Amino acid sequence: MRFIQFAMILALGLMFMSGASVRSEEELVGDLKAVQGKWTTESGQGGKVTWTIKGNKLKVEAPSRTYEITLTLKADAKPEKTIDFKIDEAPEDSKGKTSLGIYKLDGNDKLIFCFAPEGGRPKEYKQVGYEQILSELKRVKE
Repeated sequence: MRFIQFAMILALGLMFMSGASVRSEEELVGDLKAVQGKWTTESGQGGKVTWTIKGNKLKVEAPSRTYEITLTLKADAKPEKTIDFKIDEAPEDSKGKTSLGIYKLDGNDKLIFCFAPEGGRPKEYKQVGYEQILSELKRVKE
């Protein structure tokens, strides 16, 4: 059940990477560089969910939970760019799982992704119950 809650938090709010750990700002390129910083979305429970991306690490802070995630971003994937969310720190029923998704950037201030909490990677940007989650994040202006 907590994994589904994680999926909803992830959906209500996620991000990207090349796969290797990023050691410095100079190593950030392409979409990975573009998604650095803070993002937000509304929580289904009221309040906001904050998504902070630093290097290939994502921290999701929701009103009732916090997740630490390693992102893998493949901007050259076809037909859609792909994103993987490996859950490093979370409640035990979510920890260690990986969710597969697709993503796109809409300008510099909007990140849209669709992912499957469990199972295969989505092929289109479409909400399908809890099996396929569509999310839109907005950049926090600092």
